[in-house]
Amino acid sequence: MLKTIILLTDTVQQQQPLANLLREHNRDLAFCSALRASDLGAIDPDVLSEARLVSFAADIAVSEKFLFRLGYGAYKFYAAPTQYPGLPSAPAESDDDPHCYSVIAQSMTIWPDFKKVVGLETVTIPNGSVPAERERLVFSRLAHLFWQMSGMIAGEAMDIPGIIGSGESQRPTFAMMN
Repeated sequence: MLKTIILLTDTVQQQQPLANLLREHNRDLAFCSALRASDLGAIDPDVLSEARLVSFAADIAVSEKFLFRLGYGAYKFYAAPTQYPGLPSAPAESDDDPHCYSVIAQSMTIWPDFKKVVGLETVTIPNGSVPAERERLVFSRLAHLFWQMSGMIAGEAMDIPGIIGSGESQRPTFAMMN
């Protein structure tokens, strides 16, 4: 049974609104807050088998050992410019500011072939937008995607279905590694 959501965020201010939204879908959930990898390491290992990690707008590496111990998987919400696929943001001081971003919800696994996109939206930035406005538009779409998926995130499902990615619906097990 899913008992705990571990929220990994970029700022402490993001923690409470995200937890409140998820609690609307599952009042029995407990929450652990994390801002860095060391915070994840401080979580009681007994909690992990009944927990799900949700990384929201945080660019923090999560160890393979930690991911493997989670009973309900891990999901990452992030934004990436479509002009620079695979990069977290546009190259610095570019004359070619990105005009289109993808906001993505993706499973986090230690096996790359099992990663899948579970949510996706595109944001087009109006011409002449200043960087602060661009950041606000992208962040608001990322928050909207999280809001849309909050029922699934707070739910009991062991695995959120993918819209892009592996055709496998089964989570890898230790036996599959041998």
